[in-house]
Amino acid sequence: MEKVYTPVQDEEISHVIRRRLFSEVNEKEARNTIEEFLDYAEREKILPEGVEKVKYRERFVQSFPFQPEVIDVLYKRWGSFPTFQRTRGVLRILALIVHSLKDSKNSFIRLGDFDLKNDEIKMELIKHIGQEYNGIIAADITSRDAGAKKVDRSLGDAYSPFSFGTKSANVIFMSSFSGGPERGAGINEGVQKLRAFCPRWGITPT
Repeated sequence: MEKVYTPVQDEEISHVIRRRLFSEVNEKEARNTIEEFLDYAEREKILPEGVEKVKYRERFVQSFPFQPEVIDVLYKRWGSFPTFQRTRGVLRILALIVHSLKDSKNSFIRLGDFDLKNDEIKMELIKHIGQEYNGIIAADITSRDAGAKKVDRSLGDAYSPFSFGTKSANVIFMSSFSGGPERGAGINEGVQKLRAFCPRWGITPT
């Protein structure tokens, strides 16, 4: 008998991803982490205008350990490429991201955490946008002389472990592509800080 596959609805995507990638998520710890993050974000005024704390909290609870923007950008922007296969594409990339961060002590996963030096992650992305971006990523983000690395070094030894330049560049790169009419990053400073927020040390780029 032929199986009938029901497409995943937009509002179900976070649940599907969590179920496929993690055997379990400690809900109590997740809520505590999210609350700590939101208190900090509100105090430092990095919640973008128009983002309601209550609604954002619930979205984060559903997507944890991924920040909601991770799912949004992959599913809605990258997922609009005909070659991406939406849910399957998101799962493929996030499985690689989770594996690359298996030794990380971060409390949750942001767009800034995407390691574009990782060949598997990089190739999974650029196959949708063109091989020419291999050189662009190296020149702008990942090589020692890349602009992002120069920013990292310019901030001094005290901030070098945070890789603010690289994480911000990762966010801009991931937010810049779409297979539909929505092109360019189109993110304001508040959104940029939110997506590059560094949970391990509880600080954010200034």
